[in-house]
Amino acid sequence: MPKGYSGKILRINLSTGTFDTQIFEEDFYRQYLGGGGIGTHFLLNETTAETEPLSPENILTIAPGITTGPAVSGVSRCSITSLSPETNAVGDTQAGGNLGPFLKRAGYDAVVISGKAKNPSYIYVSNEKLEICDARDYTGLTILDARALFVDQLGTSKISVLQCGPAGEKKISYANLASDLKNYYGRTGMGAVFGSKNLRAVVVSGAGSIEFEDSENLKKLAKTGAGRIPGAGFVSILKQFGTPGLLEGNAVSGNLCTHNYSTGFHKDYMNLDGTTIDATIASKSTTCYGCAVGCRKSIKTESPYYISDKLGGPEFETLGLLGSNLDIFDLEIVGKANELCNNYGLDTITLGGILAYIFESIEKGKIKEEDLGVGPVGFGKGESLIKLIELIGKREGIGDILANGFEACIKYFGEETRDFAVHVKNHGFAVHMTQVKPAMSLIYAVAPIGADHMSCEHDWLLTETGEEARGLGLLKPGQLNSTGTDKVRLVVYSQYFYAALDSLGLCMFCWGAGNLFTYSELVELIHSVTGLKMTFWEVMKAGERRITMMRLLNIRRGFTADNDKLPKKLFNAISDGPSEGRRVDKAGFESMKSHYYGFLGWNAEGVPTDEKIFELGLEWI
Repeated sequence: MPKGYSGKILRINLSTGTFDTQIFEEDFYRQYLGGGGIGTHFLLNETTAETEPLSPENILTIAPGITTGPAVSGVSRCSITSLSPETNAVGDTQAGGNLGPFLKRAGYDAVVISGKAKNPSYIYVSNEKLEICDARDYTGLTILDARALFVDQLGTSKISVLQCGPAGEKKISYANLASDLKNYYGRTGMGAVFGSKNLRAVVVSGAGSIEFEDSENLKKLAKTGAGRIPGAGFVSILKQFGTPGLLEGNAVSGNLCTHNYSTGFHKDYMNLDGTTIDATIASKSTTCYGCAVGCRKSIKTESPYYISDKLGGPEFETLGLLGSNLDIFDLEIVGKANELCNNYGLDTITLGGILAYIFESIEKGKIKEEDLGVGPVGFGKGESLIKLIELIGKREGIGDILANGFEACIKYFGEETRDFAVHVKNHGFAVHMTQVKPAMSLIYAVAPIGADHMSCEHDWLLTETGEEARGLGLLKPGQLNSTGTDKVRLVVYSQYFYAALDSLGLCMFCWGAGNLFTYSELVELIHSVTGLKMTFWEVMKAGERRITMMRLLNIRRGFTADNDKLPKKLFNAISDGPSEGRRVDKAGFESMKSHYYGFLGWNAEGVPTDEKIFELGLEWI
């Protein structure tokens, strides 16, 4: 019998109201690891080029990894994979919390959902019972109110509730999924997939237990990780301030998106920094299952806005996209905007990018301010941010257009606004500036889910000489601003690694390059949980396999190398600040992209060769 995982995957068809269990052998788990690996496997097997993301035929997989379950820092994450209504490509998103461990304790390695319920429904999963329940009492409720009602009606708080919120019910293209109030599967519109299936929530009661191969060694790993936190610079900042503690360092290096990515710096950046939050409106810290880092910070205010500390506080990415990128440096306004997004179930990153596009279009005279119908709108006008989020969350007025993403906005407002839309594959950018970080310029363009800052390690790793670099095969240190093959190697090797972490359900803050644990300890973790004697080479190959599967799925859906491109404005020089004059070098970018395809065993058009497909054991595709 396997350890750490059950070999069982739960299948739920909402159209027929039926449940089934699929059994998989050890090799399946060694090949795909869990998480986004098996999620993409099911998408390739069970969808076609014609499958619409919001159709009953789309499937959605909720999957932790084979290592999920022990109380070790950074071992609680879970992946959700489906066709994305935001991009029409593969959609994939991760978060920590209790969902993954609870699902494993309920006896399942994943849940695969298909079909569409006749009425608003939720799924209840436990060791003893599987049920599709009526959710009409929850329709229209905010994330916070629905969670409270679940606890009240089920008579326990010992549940993990994954829910789509009002934004998902209204099928907003970038609606997210909330898990237990402080964890958000934020990207690629998975909340809208729930909404399209008449599925408000999946509720998991994990009262069972998980048998591990070596529980004593897992305790040692947990103690080792916790003991390293004070001396781990990046992680120690997270421990003290959460991700908002990263804002100052990015601002002073000119890497804080500002004025719709026109510059990377603003003089008022400290208004949004984690030290300011900690000194003014911070409430309390919380953590994911079994994690000693505690990087999540709540905030609470009474005025000028009431902000509850029951929902997660603004993360670094939110402070950038709903703050600096809109030239809004009022912490209470950004905090309230974050709370609204969390309560409706909206991705703060793509939403902030769309609003920056609107604001610059107004500034450049391409959109009339009065056409939005909300009063004064534009950069630095915080009240307009609050009003627009309310309209989007309710799909009212102009919010009904903004709810459909960048391309829908361009179609509505006119092609002359395209130059101000910063996205790849209809997916908004994170805080990090492609003009400053060449690695981000490449990964934003080629990542299968659209622009994503978590799909590879950032440029700093190329300058290191320690095991965090050498262990990934980066033997010679290079330059931060390099666009040569050394930078491509950094992107490719770290993309393999992080794709594997997403499949294993491991947090990059703990298990990423140079953080709490080493590469050899990752192999040790896998063995201690499962008993599998995997090598680090196998782990990296599993990451490469996942990336290739995602690429093949996108090709099936009509995506080509022409979709791996950046917005034109990023080739313009930054206007001021520490990164003044920096731009994406077009020739360097195109060269990196060409080498990237070659490094992965793809042809010049970005299509994986037959030899690469066979090498990865993907002949079945």
